[in-house]
Amino acid sequence: MSADPSPFLTLKEAAAFLRYSTSSLYKRTDIPRHKLPGSKDWRYDREELLAWAKSAVPQRLEPKPEPASPATAKLQEPRTVPRRRTSRYR
Repeated sequence: MSADPSPFLTLKEAAAFLRYSTSSLYKRTDIPRHKLPGSKDWRYDREELLAWAKSAVPQRLEPKPEPASPATAKLQEPRTVPRRRTSRYR
């Protein structure tokens, strides 16, 4: 008699499944999760995590826009902060 794995994962199991740290997974609000009623615990549905991971892959692999060339980019001068005249560390 083999027990089927539960479709719901705890925070630690979901973190291991996605290869995230538990703190990173807890902070990410874009990952689908469900809060247990009357508890502080979260549960993650395995199928929802797979769907999220598949939809997130193309976004991660999109090429980043090339930075503007220095000739066309506005060159900003560094901002200087005026020194306080009443500094006690003069």
